[in-house]
Formats: sequence, C-alpha cells, structure tokens
Amino acid sequence: MKETFSTTLENGLKRQYGFFVTLCIVIGFVVGTGIFWRPGRVLLEAGGSVYIGVLAWVVGGIVIASCVYMFAVMASHYERMHGMVDYAEIIVGKRYGYLAGWFFCVMYQTAGYAIIAYISASFTATLAGHYNVTNSPFVFFIAGFYMNGVFVLNYINPKIAIKLNNVTTVARLIPLMAMGTIGVSLGFMSESSVYSYTENYTLSILYDMPPVSFLGAVFTTAFAYNGWQAAVAFNSEINNGKKTFPLALLLGFFIVIVVYVLYFIGITYHADPAVIMENNQLGTRQAFENVFGMYNIIMVFVIISGLGILNMCCMGMSRSMYALACRGVGPIPKRMAQLDSYTNVPVCSMIICVGLSFLWLGVIFGNQNDWFTVMGQPFSFDLPDFYNMVFFALIIPIFIGFIIKHKNTKTIHAFNRTIAPALAAAGAGFMIFALVVSGLLHAVVYTAVFVILAIIGFILK
Repeated sequence: MKETFSTTLENGLKRQYGFFVTLCIVIGFVVGTGIFWRPGRVLLEAGGSVYIGVLAWVVGGIVIASCVYMFAVMASHYERMHGMVDYAEIIVGKRYGYLAGWFFCVMYQTAGYAIIAYISASFTATLAGHYNVTNSPFVFFIAGFYMNGVFVLNYINPKIAIKLNNVTTVARLIPLMAMGTIGVSLGFMSESSVYSYTENYTLSILYDMPPVSFLGAVFTTAFAYNGWQAAVAFNSEINNGKKTFPLALLLGFFIVIVVYVLYFIGITYHADPAVIMENNQLGTRQAFENVFGMYNIIMVFVIISGLGILNMCCMGMSRSMYALACRGVGPIPKRMAQLDSYTNVPVCSMIICVGLSFLWLGVIFGNQNDWFTVMGQPFSFDLPDFYNMVFFALIIPIFIGFIIKHKNTKTIHAFNRTIAPALAAAGAGFMIFALVVSGLLHAVVYTAVFVILAIIGFILK
C-alpha cells in the first residue's frame, strides 16, 4: 500500500504541470551555470588530461544517477510537498525531516542562489570584455542585481517565471548542444584539434599544478549535476505526479549526462587547456571563438542559462521554509505558511530565503578577498562542495531507512527496496569519500559549519 499524507494535498499548492513542463523543470534545474563553470576545475583535478576529465564526468553522472533513481522510486511512493523533506520525515523521522528541510532552507538552495548569481555576473563581465571577472565591484553589483531582479519577477508574477523556465531551458541547451555537436564533429574531422588534447598537461603548462586527483574531479562534477534535488520540491504540483515525475526525473537527468560529456569534449578540444584551468570563463570564450568565430551571442545564451536556473532556484527556494511551516516547525511558521492570495506563492518564505542568499554572497566575496583562515592558513569556502557534501551525507540514512522500512513490502519490486537503495547509499558515500580524499581539511571545516547551522536550526524549531 502506497503511503501518502492525504489524497487531497493540504499544502495549498495546485497541480498544474504536465510531463513536458515537468521535464523542463528537471532539465532546467540541472542544466545551469555549473557546466559552464566547472570544466576548468575538472580538467585541473584531472591533471590536464581530457580523457580522465571525460571519465570523471561519466562516473560522476552514473554515481549521482543511482541517487536520482532512488528519488524517482520514492517520488512514486511518497507524496506531500518538497520531496526530500517528505522522504526524510516518513522514513527516518520528523526530527530528521526537519533537519533535511532546514538544510535546504539555509544552505543548499540559498547558497546555490548566491553562487549561480555570482557565476552569471562573472560571465556578464566576460561578455563586457573585463579581464577581472571574479572579484570586481562590477561582478558583485551585477550578482546582487540579478538576485533582486529574479526575486521581484517571482514575487509579482510566478506564471511568467515558470514560462520563463521553459524558454530558458531551450536557450541554455543551445550553447551546450552547439559545442557538443559542431565543436566535437569539427575536432574529430580534423587531424588534430586547435590544441592537442592527447597529452597530459603537467609542469610544462602550469608549474604549480597539483597532482592528478581523479576522485577530486569526480566530486567536482557534482556541482554541474546539481538541481535534481530541488526539482522534487514540485512533486505535489505535477499532474499524476507519482507516474509523471519519476519518468521526467530519470529521462531529464540522462539527457543531461550525455549533453555534459559532449560539451566538455568540445570545450577542451578547441581551447588552450592552460587557459581553461586558469580562467574557465576566458577558456570558454576562446573555445567558442575558435569554433564559431564569435563569442558574444554564445555568451548571451550562457548568461540567459544562468538567469534561467537562478529563476528556478528562486521558485524552489520559496517553497523551502514554507514546507517546514506547513508542518508547524521552523521560524514563525504561521507567517511562513501563508500564500499570497493573488499569486499563490509563499511570499514570506521567499523573502527570508533571498535574504539568506545575500549572506552567502558575502561568503563568496570573502573568498575572493582572503577573509578566511584555518589554523593560520588561507581557506576558501567552496559553497558547491560544502552543500553537496552535506546533501550526500543526509541522504544516506534515508536510503538505508528505506531498505529497513520496506524489506517486506511486496508492492515494491525487490530491486527497488534493496539493491537500488544500497547502490544509491554507496554512491552517496563514494562522493563524500572523494571529497575527503581530495581535501580533508575542507571536509572537516564543512562538517563543523553544518553542525553549527543545524544547532541553530533546532534552537529555532
């Protein structure tokens, strides 16, 4: 017997999305700025080897796909609001459900909102011809402008926001597909690429390049594959969600894996690996100039891609504090649970989350200006690594709990109640292991910060 809280969902949100819109939501959440931002870091972790880099994208995609599959299984079995909170609450317990919801509120989606705005602003600076595209007043002003602008759009007219996602999902696929098809084809048809990628670029290119870290490269891809977690927040707003959403989730994610691998090959085929590793944005610009003879139009599509995922992040973020409030927990739940009478949007939840995202933008600014030290050494707080590590740690008990809870549930296929969750838990554990191996100090600091934020969350509960 499938569990659900109610046949008529008490969350107040309406079922309004069909399969195509749902597929756009999934792809729209996943395909964003990460794929345009991470190739340089992946290539650096791979020691300059494109082959190792491609393998990292494939392995990272397959490992995360095991988690995506289990979320699809749970989506077909549980349904209320904000998928991951549902799964954590039903399988592990209410306290754990609150912890998962608090993580989405104050870390995953709010920090993601800030980093996406910052990346979009950085590419805007690249388009404008700036060479300081990471730490200038222009970049941070534009980042704040984007964050406020998307918030206002979702506040005033959320219907336009969801339509914008459908349009920008197509727009953000254009540069990826262009480089992944035309770029790769031109490279394979020629005897050699603009920059030979058969060599392992080591000390001859970057004298201070660290040794090859395949696990580090795999974990780095997690940021580009992010988003499917937030898409589950819409599971209660999808028509026939128990069938439509799992299919859209799986199909959308596998489309993304193929597109990402092709794009990475195309970019590294046509740009100097040293440039990509040193400055990812300038490397991207170089690759598109070499293939298409221009970069302005492509950069516009990249920026549109960033704004599209920023819009989706705002939509998902607005439901985070609201999902807790509907359970009677979290700060001022009565206020957070209120829906706007005209737009049917949880405005208070959205405002609080956007405010928190500006605090995370301050962390990014601090990274760029060397504010942080640990044991007397400079420390850079990589937000995607931080919230990905915490996310993978949080879902392991959910997968294990699913095995225990449903070991004798005959209505669930044996593979889905034992092998699939075990593989997903192992995959999540592998991603954490990859981060620990590639950066133990960062893993320790991230864990400490999460514990502090979790304590604050339970104090405010």
